[in-house]
Amino acid sequence: MKIVMLYFSGSGNTAYLMRQLERQWENLSVSYQTFEMEKFQEEDVSALEDADYILFAYPVFGSMAPMIVWRFVKKYAAAFKGKKGAVVATQAVFSGDGGAYLARILKKCEMDVVSIEHFKMPSSRSDGRFFSAPSEEKKAAARKVVNQKAELYAIDFAKERFYKIGDHFSAMLLGAFQRIPFSKMERRLSKNIRFDWSRCIACGLCTEICPVDNLSLILDSKAGEPAVAQAGKCSICYRCVNQCPQKAISILGKRPPREQYKGIE
Repeated sequence: MKIVMLYFSGSGNTAYLMRQLERQWENLSVSYQTFEMEKFQEEDVSALEDADYILFAYPVFGSMAPMIVWRFVKKYAAAFKGKKGAVVATQAVFSGDGGAYLARILKKCEMDVVSIEHFKMPSSRSDGRFFSAPSEEKKAAARKVVNQKAELYAIDFAKERFYKIGDHFSAMLLGAFQRIPFSKMERRLSKNIRFDWSRCIACGLCTEICPVDNLSLILDSKAGEPAVAQAGKCSICYRCVNQCPQKAISILGKRPPREQYKGIE
């Protein structure tokens, strides 16, 4: 069995899951290759042609795949035609059909989606009044559950025992209740990342780590003050919010985070 795993990870949760699955594939003597979607190149398409299964993994945002994921699928749709696929979604609480959302898009690419699964992870949202980074104890408890579930998932997958979680009407209905308001909010948030200029030191890290090239540093701003231009295509992955060394960035909240989420590890 040859598996190609294509993933996007905003704040490290999905990347952690990929490492756990890689460990399990090695234990099960399963051949695999792993690619980050944002770094995938045209020359990597040949790996998809040789794969028995193509696994897509991403964090669920409002019961949807992040924009970078469905843009990736649209770009390489021809490579998925006639292939067998699987979807793995990481989520904070409950997304309804967060995984089935992408599965429906893949089916339009004429891919045979055989498996859909969800993994619960700590929320990467760290700004705003109602969000805070989880304690080390909570992260340790989450790792234990994820590791156990990843092992069982890999064993079932290697034996071609497949399940489709969230691929039914009630899950779709629950997902729609989240997608409808989030899609409207997403359009607004993608154009208005907040910066606290009293904290920003113009280090440029946010522009370097943005997976969609949404941010660019302006060095010749008036009076020498830092400035960051926005292209209006933020994927709301929270990478910049949680990695800014000055805690100067926020998305949902009006104020930067008091404590950043540094990943499940």
